[in-house]
This record gives sequence, C-alpha cells and structure tokens, in this order.
Amino acid sequence: MGARRPPLPFRAALRVRGALPLLGLRRGEPLLPRLVFMGADPGEALDALRAIRSPGAWCSVWERLAERHERTGRALAADGDRVTAAESLQRAVACYRAAEYMEFQPAERARLWRRLVAAGTAAGDLLSPPARRLEIPVGGVAVPVTLRVPAGGRPAPCVLTLGGVDGVKEEFHRISEAYVARGWAAAALDLPGQGELRRFHDVPWRADAEVVISAVLDALARLPDLDADRIAVVGGSAGGYFALRAATADRRVAACAVISAPLDLLEVHRVAPPPIPQTMEYNLGLSGRRAVAALGAFHVDEVLPGVSCPVLQIHGGADRTVPWPHARRLREALGERLTVLFLEDGDHMCFNRLPEWEARLRSWLSTVLDGRGAAEVPARSLSGEGAA
Repeated sequence: MGARRPPLPFRAALRVRGALPLLGLRRGEPLLPRLVFMGADPGEALDALRAIRSPGAWCSVWERLAERHERTGRALAADGDRVTAAESLQRAVACYRAAEYMEFQPAERARLWRRLVAAGTAAGDLLSPPARRLEIPVGGVAVPVTLRVPAGGRPAPCVLTLGGVDGVKEEFHRISEAYVARGWAAAALDLPGQGELRRFHDVPWRADAEVVISAVLDALARLPDLDADRIAVVGGSAGGYFALRAATADRRVAACAVISAPLDLLEVHRVAPPPIPQTMEYNLGLSGRRAVAALGAFHVDEVLPGVSCPVLQIHGGADRTVPWPHARRLREALGERLTVLFLEDGDHMCFNRLPEWEARLRSWLSTVLDGRGAAEVPARSLSGEGAA
C-alpha cells in the first residue's frame, strides 16, 4: 500500500508561503489540543484529522460529524433522556464549531453558526441547571450572554469567561460544568467581533470592550440569584487583554485571571502564526493597512495601574503567539497584585498543559470566591517550572 497523503487542515495556511512546515501539519497534532478545548472528543478529532485529505474537506468532515451527533441528541430528547441528549447536542456544537473554524466565506460561516446556535440552544434547555440566554443592549447592539446558575438558597458567585481571537461563548460548556459543580454561576458572552455579533450582525471588534463588559456586569449584578460582590473575569489570549481592560475600568471585578494574555494586539498581529492574523482581521472587518491602523488602539499597558483586584497570570515559555515579554510587562506593572503560574514548555494558551493550569486556576478562584475574599488573596508564584 502506498503512503497516505498528509492532511491539509489549515485552509488559510495554504495561502501563506512556508506556513505548512511552520504549522507542522504532517499528522495534525498542533490542532488537536485546540479542538479538544472546543469540546471535541479526542479520538473522534484524530479520526477527522486523518480523514481530511484536501483543504475543502475540512468543513464537510466536521459538519457530517455534527449532524450525526445532533440527530442522536434530538432523538434521545424525544425519548425523554435529557441528560444523554444534552451530551450529544454539546458534541454537535463542538463539531459545528470545528467545521466553521476553517471556513472563510462569510455566508458559509453564518450558515454553520446558525446550526451551531440551534444545537447549543437545544442542549442548554436540557442541562441542569439550564443555560439561560440573556441579551444585553449596548450601543444599539444586543450582546448575547449564556448563564448557568446552580440551585441553592443563597446568591452564587459568578465567573464570566471571555474568548480570544477565535474564542466564542459556545466552546465554554466544559468550563461552565466545572464552575457549576463548585457552586458558582458560569457566564460567557460574545463580545463585538466574536460569535453571533460578528457572524450574524457584522459587529466588529472594539478596543474599549470594557464598556460592553461593564454593561454585562450591570445586568448580572441585578439578578437576585447572583452575588454581585463575587464576580471574577477570566480570559484567554485576546480574551485576557479584554479581561484586563475590564479589571482596570470596573471595580466590581473581584478577581481577574488571564491565560497567555497579550498587552498589545498589534504586536500579536505582527508575530503570530497563521491563521491568527487573518482571524484578527476578520474580527475587525478590515484587512491590510486598515487592520494594522485599527489595531494600534488595542493596547492596555497605560491603564494597568488602574487594576485593583488580584490577578492570576498563566503563561507558557514556548508561546509564539504571545511571546514572554508581554507576560513580563504585566508582572512589572502589577507587582504584588499578581499571582503567576509559568509553564516553561507551555504553548499558546498552554493547551499542552491544560489539565494542570485548569486545576490551578480553579483552586485560585476558590480562594477568591469561597475563601478569605478577593482583597486578601496573597500575590505569589504558583509552583510550575520557575519564573522567567
């Protein structure tokens, strides 16, 4: 038998000279941790990557998987098995997300996203506690938020999760499960430039996303089943940038945790491997020099002195998307307010060390939300491989 041809999953990379060796596409491993974080099953994701032999096959392979899980989930729901139905529908959401991840035609992105939202809504209704949908008006735009609140007799603390360059609220189901299990409410939203707002309404990124986050906090603080004094904001990659901006602008943020957070998005655009720069331009609704000019407003260094809450920083020494100098500048700016987990071999978002940093993050959040209180959390370095 002849050797199998290598899969070519990165459609954007095909247009960039030298990108294929850079991305290491021979067996698709660089994509696997990202797909798992989205919610894909590892074994199923590996089979999908092996089946993709041409750029155009990416979306169709993943959409077929999504359709299979959605059919299963809806059939189980009709039979009354709500728990298993929700599980299957969440797998469908993850596969629709994976299909759209490498789709660059706006109409196709929107079509796939409608299917994703429909499956996600059906799954959310079946969950216990259910995922409630809120729409928060901000500047003429309805910002979509998903919220799960654990059952209990007293207001719950809340963790608000922010996605990065390619992050969206639908991929945080696994995270919300972990938070609800601890008695915390779990909220996630699509900021301008992300998810529904970009795909359905053509609303682009805005540098002052803290305005949107503060409006969401206003809405959450009014809910009687949430404790407005115990709200933490967690963001990964560009979501960490947005989280830091929120922490500088809104004193209701009791704690802030950031993973692989950049302090300047223009710097990321210049050095990140594909398809990240292309996705950033999609989020902006701009390209080329116009995108570069717009990204000049996306920096946070000058407002970091306004952060008053404790901050957890998680960063990897092998991160090529947000290099270590970003993390060092955050340390210098925040000093004793910062707790650091440095993973020497961690890649971008430390996907290759995901179980470790997720455990550390949740333990730190427990200290803030359930323990001595945000103001008393001491700054320190968590045990990793030391500090760079």
